[in-house]
Amino acid sequence: MHRYSFLIVAALAALSSAQYQKAKDAAILSDARYLTGDGQFGAAYSQEDGVEFKEESDGEGNRRGSYSYVDPSGQRRTVTYTAGKNGFQATGDHLPQAPPAPPQPAPRPSYTPLPQYNPPEESWNTPAPAWDQPTPAPQQWNPPQQQSWNTPAPAPQWNPPAPQQQQWNPPPQQPQYNPPAQQWTTTPAPHRFYPPGKLSLNRSPDGFSYTFSKN
Repeated sequence: MHRYSFLIVAALAALSSAQYQKAKDAAILSDARYLTGDGQFGAAYSQEDGVEFKEESDGEGNRRGSYSYVDPSGQRRTVTYTAGKNGFQATGDHLPQAPPAPPQPAPRPSYTPLPQYNPPEESWNTPAPAWDQPTPAPQQWNPPQQQSWNTPAPAPQWNPPAPQQQQWNPPPQQPQYNPPAQQWTTTPAPHRFYPPGKLSLNRSPDGFSYTFSKN
C-alpha cells in the first residue's frame, strides 16, 4: 500500500515540476514562419510550458500579434498588441489600465460689446501756430582777396632696391607609410541541428515558408 502511495506522489511531483519548469528548458512544440514578396512576414510558436506567440507584419512595418503564458496560479494570461506609426499599444485583462483623462473645462463664450456701449472716440483739431517772421537785415558782400600760390619743390625720387634672388631648398622627404594588410576573421559556420520532429521548408523566388512540429 505504501509503495503505491509513493509512486503516486512521485508522479504528481514530476508533473508539477514539468508544468512550472523554466522557459529556457521548455521544448518547442510547434514553430511556423513565412515571408512573401510584398514584405509580409509572420511567425508563431508554442512551448510545452504553455507559452504561445503569434505575430504578423505588413510591407510598411506595421505589426500585430499576441502572446500568452500560464502564471504561477495556473491561469492563462493573454496580451494582444499592435505596433506601427502610432507606437506600441498593448491590451490585456491583467494589465493596468491608464486613469481616465480629467474633464476639460467648459469653453468660455466670447463677449463682443454692442456699438452703442462703446466709449465715444475723442477728436480735436490742433490750431496752427502763428508767428511773425522777422525781416532779414541786408548783407554787404566783400570780394575775397587774391592769394598767391607758390609751386612746391619736387619730392626726392625713391628707387627700390634690386630684388635678391633666393635659393629654394626642398624639405627632406618623409618615409612613405605602408598600411598593414587587413586580416579578416570569419565566424565558423554553425552546426546544423535537427530536433526530433517533422520539418517542412518551402522556398520561392520572393519568399519562403517554414513549419516544424515536435513528434
